Amino acid sequence: MKALKQKKLSRMIFLLLIAMSVLVGCTKDNSTQTNSNQNEPKKTEEQAKERNKELVVVLEAEPTSLDPQNSTDGNSGSVQEPIFEGLLTFDTEMKLVPALARNYSFNEEATAITFELKEGVTFHDGTPFNAEVVKENLDFVRNEKNGLARAGFFEFISEVVVDSEYKVTIKSKEPNSAMAAYMAHTAATFKSAEEIKKKQADANYNLDRNPVGTGPFQFVEWRDGVHVKLKASNNYWDKENKPKLSGIVYKPVTEANTRVNMLKTGEADVVTKLPTQNVKELSDTEGIDVFTGPSLNVFYVGMSLKHEKYKDVRVRQALNYAVNKDQLISQVNDGYGVVADSAIAPGVAGYAKQEAYEYDLEKAKQLLAEAGYEKGFKATLWTRKETEFIAVAENVAIQLKAAGIEVEVQAFESGTLFDKLDNNQGTDLWIGRWSPSTGEADWGLRPNFGSDRVPPNYNNSGFYQNKEVDQLLKKALQAPTEDGRQENYAKIQGIVYKEAPWIFLYVPENAVAKRNNVDNVTILPSDDVRVTGAEKK
Repeated sequence: MKALKQKKLSRMIFLLLIAMSVLVGCTKDNSTQTNSNQNEPKKTEEQAKERNKELVVVLEAEPTSLDPQNSTDGNSGSVQEPIFEGLLTFDTEMKLVPALARNYSFNEEATAITFELKEGVTFHDGTPFNAEVVKENLDFVRNEKNGLARAGFFEFISEVVVDSEYKVTIKSKEPNSAMAAYMAHTAATFKSAEEIKKKQADANYNLDRNPVGTGPFQFVEWRDGVHVKLKASNNYWDKENKPKLSGIVYKPVTEANTRVNMLKTGEADVVTKLPTQNVKELSDTEGIDVFTGPSLNVFYVGMSLKHEKYKDVRVRQALNYAVNKDQLISQVNDGYGVVADSAIAPGVAGYAKQEAYEYDLEKAKQLLAEAGYEKGFKATLWTRKETEFIAVAENVAIQLKAAGIEVEVQAFESGTLFDKLDNNQGTDLWIGRWSPSTGEADWGLRPNFGSDRVPPNYNNSGFYQNKEVDQLLKKALQAPTEDGRQENYAKIQGIVYKEAPWIFLYVPENAVAKRNNVDNVTILPSDDVRVTGAEKK
């Protein structure tokens, strides 16, 4: 890993805590006169102070939804995080800790998990949080008639039981060792029950644009292509952790150089998803801190097995041999990353290293010839209209051409791309990036390779199906010991890697940059950049 100034890393997490002096000036005006000339400077100064307390965060793309139960992308999760809270969350070492729950416990069979809830918690609309709200949220998202993107995430739940006003039990259909981790996912955060009632009363009511949670910041406005604006909640229930900012503004900027320039000029305070080719430049720039560290992401090329050519495992393996991943990492990521030697990253609980597909162009051509594609074929490669994704797609297209595969790269806004994949609208090849926000193998593997996770509205857009993988996923969740779970997850990774439904590319490093007058920005390897506790000085 490359050394950067002021970089502090642990194996899975790095926390940014850089203290600076408070640079706030103030004047006192005892005059009782009210003419405009005397009031205007004071007003301007107060506005400047207020702006200084507002944090500007630049994202690589616009969120697709502000409803945590109806989005699957990281940019949406970044904006949702200050608004919503769940029963559990992850600390800086990806360990489970209580959030809206005081504590939790499993039954002996691991078929039920009971939460005792904190009292005195209220939503931004003033309504109380309690066990009934938990049930209403989980029942609503699980109802397929509501068409929410995260319905499948909660399929493990058989029933939600309100034991008392502040005690709730979630029951699973079968033993499930991952239930607690699932309940720390962004999708398992809660909206006001009043918002659910509005949707039930009016099918046209847009939950994506009306987020009401219990978090330290509340929604102000969403201007398409411009920003999502939040303000500090004056009535936040956790008095010991009241926000130190007046607000947060999230700006979507797909062009990487523009994001970098915004940080340099002070137009932005934090840049998530910093392109690694800018790391060295910014780490040498006065007033800016740059941090890199291991991530849980895997970049890959998905293949739709609906196409006859990809049904042949020799073709899928050939594509893996045809791409030089080390070259890709060097040219696109400036060396910040490692070859993906499994379908999940090394930092994910349950990871098992596989023998990577070494670059071998002649072997790739041989396998293609054996499969009847000696002259290659034409393919379409979808990608997000974002700097890094386009660079990856173009590099892969050039490399595949050497194997006789003519690839046309097509770039889409992320929301459009997700819709096309979810609805199988002509899917061929696509650039994907996946990180299990639960930090464990089940959510790294099940959404992408489970036979029941194919579109519409599920993530297995390649329609990969394998009964043995399905059985092992089930056995892993039911295994009573960690060793038992690891054994099953290792077998799954071995099968998937050999059958190659993806071109396994690389595990990138997280790269985040901020102005050095910003304290308490926390970055998790799950790709979560937390700014709820941030402070500008």
